[in-house]
Amino acid sequence: VLRQALERAEVVAEAVNFTRNLINEPANVMSPQEIASQARAVSREGKLRVEVLDRAEIKKLGMGGVIAVSQGSHNPPQLVVLEYGNVYKNHGTICLVGKGVTFDTGGISIKPSRDMEKMKYDMSGAAAVLGILRAVSQLKPKLHIVGVAPCVENMPGGGAQRPGDIIKMINGKSVEVINTDAEGRLILADALAYAEKFKPKALI
Repeated sequence: VLRQALERAEVVAEAVNFTRNLINEPANVMSPQEIASQARAVSREGKLRVEVLDRAEIKKLGMGGVIAVSQGSHNPPQLVVLEYGNVYKNHGTICLVGKGVTFDTGGISIKPSRDMEKMKYDMSGAAAVLGILRAVSQLKPKLHIVGVAPCVENMPGGGAQRPGDIIKMINGKSVEVINTDAEGRLILADALAYAEKFKPKALI
Protein backbone atom coordinates (compact mmCIF):
# COMPACT_ATOMS: atom_id res chain seq x y z
CA VAL A 1 0.00 0.00 0.00
CA LEU A 2 2.86 2.36 0.89
CA ARG A 3 4.60 1.63 -2.43
CA GLN A 4 1.36 2.36 -4.31
CA ALA A 5 0.96 5.67 -2.45
CA LEU A 6 4.57 6.63 -3.24
CA GLU A 7 4.19 5.74 -6.91
CA ARG A 8 0.99 7.77 -7.14
CA ALA A 9 2.63 10.74 -5.38
CA GLU A 10 5.58 10.55 -7.78
CA VAL A 11 3.26 10.65 -10.82
CA VAL A 12 1.33 13.62 -9.42
CA ALA A 13 4.49 15.52 -8.42
CA GLU A 14 6.04 14.96 -11.85
CA ALA A 15 2.85 16.23 -13.53
CA VAL A 16 2.86 19.33 -11.28
CA ASN A 17 6.47 20.09 -12.24
CA PHE A 18 5.68 19.52 -15.93
CA THR A 19 2.79 22.01 -15.61
CA ARG A 20 4.97 24.57 -13.81
CA ASN A 21 7.62 24.32 -16.52
CA LEU A 22 5.03 25.07 -19.21
CA ILE A 23 3.73 28.07 -17.25
CA ASN A 24 7.20 29.47 -16.58
CA GLU A 25 8.22 29.60 -20.24
CA PRO A 26 8.14 33.10 -21.77
CA ALA A 27 5.46 33.92 -24.32
CA ASN A 28 7.96 33.98 -27.23
CA VAL A 29 8.55 30.27 -26.49
CA MET A 30 5.13 29.10 -25.22
CA SER A 31 2.89 30.16 -28.13
CA PRO A 32 -0.48 28.53 -28.89
CA GLN A 33 1.34 26.30 -31.38
CA GLU A 34 3.85 25.23 -28.72
CA ILE A 35 1.08 24.27 -26.30
CA ALA A 36 -0.40 22.16 -29.12
CA SER A 37 3.03 20.57 -29.67
CA GLN A 38 3.32 19.80 -25.94
CA ALA A 39 -0.17 18.25 -26.02
CA ARG A 40 0.89 15.99 -28.89
CA ALA A 41 3.93 14.89 -26.87
CA VAL A 42 1.73 14.14 -23.83
CA SER A 43 -0.55 12.16 -26.15
CA ARG A 44 2.33 10.11 -27.59
CA GLU A 45 3.81 9.31 -24.18
CA GLY A 46 0.49 8.48 -22.53
CA LYS A 47 -1.25 6.89 -25.53
CA LEU A 48 -4.02 9.49 -25.37
CA ARG A 49 -6.20 10.62 -28.23
CA VAL A 50 -5.32 14.15 -29.29
CA GLU A 51 -6.98 16.56 -31.68
CA VAL A 52 -5.68 20.05 -32.47
CA LEU A 53 -7.99 22.36 -34.42
CA ASP A 54 -6.38 25.22 -36.35
CA ARG A 55 -7.79 28.67 -37.13
CA ALA A 56 -9.76 27.52 -40.19
CA GLU A 57 -11.38 24.62 -38.28
CA ILE A 58 -12.13 26.83 -35.26
CA LYS A 59 -13.76 29.40 -37.55
CA LYS A 60 -15.76 26.69 -39.35
CA LEU A 61 -17.12 25.53 -35.97
CA GLY A 62 -18.31 29.09 -35.31
CA MET A 63 -16.12 29.73 -32.27
CA GLY A 64 -16.37 33.50 -32.61
CA GLY A 65 -14.90 34.15 -29.16
CA VAL A 66 -11.66 32.28 -29.86
CA ILE A 67 -11.33 33.90 -33.29
CA ALA A 68 -12.04 37.42 -32.00
CA VAL A 69 -9.51 37.25 -29.16
CA SER A 70 -6.77 35.85 -31.38
CA GLN A 71 -7.22 38.10 -34.41
CA GLY A 72 -4.79 40.81 -33.25
CA SER A 73 -1.91 38.31 -33.03
CA HIS A 74 0.42 36.83 -35.63
CA ASN A 75 0.14 33.54 -33.70
CA PRO A 76 -3.01 31.72 -34.87
CA PRO A 77 -5.32 30.10 -32.30
CA GLN A 78 -5.31 26.39 -31.49
CA LEU A 79 -8.03 24.32 -29.85
CA VAL A 80 -6.42 21.37 -28.06
CA VAL A 81 -8.52 18.33 -27.14
CA LEU A 82 -6.96 15.43 -25.17
CA GLU A 83 -9.00 12.32 -24.43
CA TYR A 84 -8.39 9.40 -22.08
CA GLY A 85 -10.43 6.27 -21.39
CA ASN A 86 -12.97 6.22 -24.20
CA VAL A 87 -13.72 2.61 -23.22
CA TYR A 88 -14.98 3.87 -19.83
CA LYS A 89 -17.64 6.16 -21.30
CA ASN A 90 -20.38 4.15 -19.57
CA HIS A 91 -18.80 5.16 -16.21
CA GLY A 92 -19.40 8.79 -17.08
CA THR A 93 -17.36 11.56 -18.72
CA ILE A 94 -15.45 14.31 -16.94
CA CYS A 95 -14.46 17.36 -18.99
CA LEU A 96 -11.65 19.71 -17.97
CA VAL A 97 -11.56 23.12 -19.68
CA GLY A 98 -8.54 25.38 -19.22
CA LYS A 99 -7.77 28.91 -20.41
CA GLY A 100 -4.77 29.11 -22.72
CA VAL A 101 -3.98 32.81 -23.24
CA THR A 102 -0.24 32.52 -23.91
CA PHE A 103 0.17 36.27 -23.45
CA ASP A 104 -2.45 38.81 -22.48
CA THR A 105 -1.70 42.44 -23.29
CA GLY A 106 -5.37 43.27 -22.77
CA GLY A 107 -5.71 43.89 -26.52
CA ILE A 108 -6.98 47.36 -27.51
CA SER A 109 -8.01 47.82 -23.83
CA ILE A 110 -4.31 47.52 -23.07
CA LYS A 111 -3.04 46.76 -19.56
CA PRO A 112 -0.61 48.99 -17.67
CA SER A 113 3.01 48.03 -18.46
CA ARG A 114 3.84 47.39 -14.79
CA ASP A 115 3.94 43.61 -14.18
CA MET A 116 2.71 42.88 -17.71
CA GLU A 117 5.50 40.29 -18.08
CA LYS A 118 3.47 38.12 -15.69
CA MET A 119 0.75 37.80 -18.33
CA LYS A 120 2.66 34.80 -19.68
CA TYR A 121 0.90 33.01 -16.80
CA ASP A 122 -2.50 33.46 -18.44
CA MET A 123 -2.20 30.00 -20.02
CA SER A 124 -1.98 28.26 -16.63
CA GLY A 125 -5.42 26.68 -17.06
CA ALA A 126 -4.40 25.04 -20.33
CA ALA A 127 -1.12 23.90 -18.76
CA ALA A 128 -3.08 22.35 -15.88
CA VAL A 129 -5.26 20.44 -18.37
CA LEU A 130 -2.13 19.00 -20.03
CA GLY A 131 -0.55 18.14 -16.67
CA ILE A 132 -3.69 16.42 -15.39
CA LEU A 133 -4.08 14.34 -18.56
CA ARG A 134 -0.39 13.42 -18.32
CA ALA A 135 -0.95 12.13 -14.76
CA VAL A 136 -4.23 10.44 -15.70
CA SER A 137 -2.52 8.48 -18.50
CA GLN A 138 -0.22 6.94 -15.86
CA LEU A 139 -2.68 6.53 -12.98
CA LYS A 140 -5.26 4.93 -15.31
CA PRO A 141 -8.57 5.64 -13.51
CA LYS A 142 -11.64 3.88 -14.91
CA LEU A 143 -13.16 7.12 -16.19
CA HIS A 144 -13.58 8.89 -19.51
CA ILE A 145 -11.68 12.18 -19.15
CA VAL A 146 -11.51 14.88 -21.82
CA GLY A 147 -9.35 17.99 -21.62
CA VAL A 148 -10.18 21.04 -23.75
CA ALA A 149 -7.77 23.99 -23.99
CA PRO A 150 -8.52 27.00 -26.21
CA CYS A 151 -5.14 28.63 -26.88
CA VAL A 152 -4.72 32.21 -28.12
CA GLU A 153 -2.54 35.29 -27.77
CA ASN A 154 -4.36 38.55 -26.96
CA MET A 155 -2.52 41.33 -28.81
CA PRO A 156 -3.42 44.88 -29.96
CA GLY A 157 -2.48 44.34 -33.61
CA GLY A 158 -4.08 45.94 -36.66
CA GLY A 159 -6.62 43.12 -36.90
CA ALA A 160 -7.53 43.12 -33.20
CA GLN A 161 -11.13 43.16 -32.00
CA ARG A 162 -12.38 46.54 -30.82
CA PRO A 163 -14.52 47.61 -27.87
CA GLY A 164 -18.06 47.71 -29.26
CA ASP A 165 -17.60 44.78 -31.63
CA ILE A 166 -20.39 42.19 -31.62
CA ILE A 167 -19.37 38.58 -32.12
CA LYS A 168 -21.25 35.30 -32.36
CA MET A 169 -20.26 32.31 -30.24
CA ILE A 170 -20.32 28.59 -31.11
CA ASN A 171 -23.77 28.14 -29.51
CA GLY A 172 -25.26 31.00 -31.53
CA LYS A 173 -25.33 33.57 -28.72
CA SER A 174 -24.14 37.10 -29.51
CA VAL A 175 -21.69 39.01 -27.32
CA GLU A 176 -20.94 42.73 -27.34
CA VAL A 177 -17.29 43.28 -26.46
CA ILE A 178 -16.93 46.27 -24.12
CA ASN A 179 -13.43 45.61 -22.81
CA THR A 180 -11.01 43.49 -24.85
CA ASP A 181 -9.18 42.55 -21.63
CA ALA A 182 -12.16 40.36 -20.73
CA GLU A 183 -10.85 37.81 -23.22
CA GLY A 184 -10.81 34.77 -20.95
CA ARG A 185 -14.58 34.48 -20.70
CA LEU A 186 -14.86 34.66 -24.51
CA ILE A 187 -12.54 31.73 -25.21
CA LEU A 188 -13.84 29.73 -22.23
CA ALA A 189 -17.47 30.27 -23.28
CA ASP A 190 -16.70 28.74 -26.69
CA ALA A 191 -14.70 25.89 -25.13
CA LEU A 192 -17.37 25.11 -22.50
CA ALA A 193 -20.07 25.01 -25.20
CA TYR A 194 -17.80 22.80 -27.35
CA ALA A 195 -17.30 20.42 -24.38
CA GLU A 196 -21.07 19.82 -24.24
CA LYS A 197 -20.72 17.45 -27.20
CA PHE A 198 -19.02 14.94 -24.86
CA LYS A 199 -22.16 14.94 -22.64
CA PRO A 200 -20.10 15.23 -19.43
CA LYS A 201 -21.51 14.41 -16.01
CA ALA A 202 -19.00 16.91 -14.61
CA LEU A 203 -17.40 19.96 -16.22
CA ILE A 204 -14.41 21.47 -14.43
